[in-house]
Amino acid sequence: MDDLSIIDNIHDTIICDQDSSLYDKQVIDIARHVSLKHQALLTLLQSEVSYVNDLFIFHESFGLRLKAWVDNTSDKDVIAKLKNTPAREDLNMLLSSLHEIATIHASLLEDLKERVRVWGPTQLISDIFDGFYNKLTLYEPFMHHHPKFIMLLDVLYKLPTFTKFLEAVSSESKNRAVPFKMNDILHYIYTPLHRLNVYCKSLRQLGYYSDPSHPDYYCLQIISRKFKSLETEWFDRVHDCQSHLMVLEAFRTIQECPINVTKNRRLLLFAHLIKVDLDDITLTTDIRMYFLYNDKLIYCKKQREKRADLDKKLVYKGTLNLRGAQIRQLAPSFLMKMCEVKKSIFRIGKKSSDSNSLPGVEAFGFELVTSDVNINAMSPLHQNYQSASAGAGAPIIRRHVIRTRSQAEQNVWFETMRKAIAASSEPNLPLAG
Repeated sequence: MDDLSIIDNIHDTIICDQDSSLYDKQVIDIARHVSLKHQALLTLLQSEVSYVNDLFIFHESFGLRLKAWVDNTSDKDVIAKLKNTPAREDLNMLLSSLHEIATIHASLLEDLKERVRVWGPTQLISDIFDGFYNKLTLYEPFMHHHPKFIMLLDVLYKLPTFTKFLEAVSSESKNRAVPFKMNDILHYIYTPLHRLNVYCKSLRQLGYYSDPSHPDYYCLQIISRKFKSLETEWFDRVHDCQSHLMVLEAFRTIQECPINVTKNRRLLLFAHLIKVDLDDITLTTDIRMYFLYNDKLIYCKKQREKRADLDKKLVYKGTLNLRGAQIRQLAPSFLMKMCEVKKSIFRIGKKSSDSNSLPGVEAFGFELVTSDVNINAMSPLHQNYQSASAGAGAPIIRRHVIRTRSQAEQNVWFETMRKAIAASSEPNLPLAG
């Protein structure tokens, strides 16, 4: 009996030690999650500081000065294209919209700072975002008028005096007692489009690091779903605004770009792809930057400047009209030939590592066939072109084979271009208007 009693005591001790170990682990996990929740909150706080500073810098150092510059200028172009036109109302709307957004975020920032100051394991954070959620309606008019803002900036960037104005603002910001960085104007109409995503991620983190028994846990789950639902609701509008903005960015980036910014034009995709030479389809040297709009496809190449310290600039090379075009999948036999390695007849002085093809890899791509009018009554000579007649007005069939880097990239480009061709071929559709 004494031996059995000893065994019972040992068993009770083991059970007690296990319970104690589990309790200690729970305490450690709770403490770790409290610390991680605090870190997530501090990260959001720093992000909010940067965002609010950005918006107020734009308002004080650019917005107010721009309004004064427009009011006091004697430049004929500014008066004709901006001062006495509806664009002036769009400018006022842009500046007031961003200032209102800055104001509600400044209020949110103060609430976050105060909550961080008194932070503790039992502190709540969901109530702040619950109150802030209703203020997000101020983003609605910003997105609604976003196309007008882009058209306004397109007008401004084409004014020579506006470029000088920007240089003066930038120089002044650097020479202040406390210098600050003045971003490109497009930065200030791009960033608000994606601000909601920051809160969705932060709320998801804050909820994940909250203990289910904490009073903040359930409320964070609810408010997180509300923010996520709003992000889903805004997705198409945000994407449309961003696609429109990219048209302006491309126009300013590409030298001699013929694709102007219009109310309805959108930039859908851009990437480095390979133009396949039909004389030797294994070559992979003709790498171009393609820009797919909802009505055209253009391609560019990088051209190095004369000075060695300057980066290569993107130079426009050609346009493919999507109206009436056809996009086709490449035949498996054609793709297999693209992977073949051709041996050079002249091997003298040629390193074994030199190759313009991609041996041993799977090829991906698609074929675009376009039809243009032969205005010059000249029959094209290259095999990428076919003409039914050499006479003026005869259609010229152009075959453009493009190689992608992966199956996923091929699928995205093929499907997006198919939709763009279908939309651009619809009658009376003002894509570029």
